[in-house]
Amino acid sequence: MYKFLIAFSVLLAFLLIPTLSDALRWEHDLIATHQWWRLITGNFTHTNLYHLLMNLAGLWVICYLFNARVKPLLIVIGLLSSAIGVGLLFTSTHTYYGFSGVLHGLFAWYAYQEVESGKHSSWFLLAGLGLKLLAENSGFVTISSAELINARVSTESHLIGAISGLIIALLASKVLKQVSL
Repeated sequence: MYKFLIAFSVLLAFLLIPTLSDALRWEHDLIATHQWWRLITGNFTHTNLYHLLMNLAGLWVICYLFNARVKPLLIVIGLLSSAIGVGLLFTSTHTYYGFSGVLHGLFAWYAYQEVESGKHSSWFLLAGLGLKLLAENSGFVTISSAELINARVSTESHLIGAISGLIIALLASKVLKQVSL
């Protein structure tokens, strides 16, 4: 797992190069001109080094806490990136950078997997995630990390990611139960 995390971190750092970032960021108007790759690649671009480091720290912590395995992680990252990229089309978002929506989805996915495996204390993780999403989407909490990343925090991507992560977990659980019958 650590080799993957190191390689993924280097790849995302490489995408900080302005030419690459400009070519890959999620941008509504450019997606409308058939630049479909931006639906997925926008999740891997960042506004600056602080933004990247915060998201990478989140990824490393999630992978450590939930004892992640590379293949399922890659599959879920791909599914979440797609869901967030498409989901943002239905919001007022014009430009999106960042991996935090995917991180919210990964957290929801892993926490629900733990619940399914009998670790009922993980319901508290899901409840905490729900409270965070409620707070940041209700406007009751000001997001102070916006100054660090030099951009508006995309609370929509957090919500889309978390809901998508739960849906993926629920569907995976249902499929695995049917396969084992």
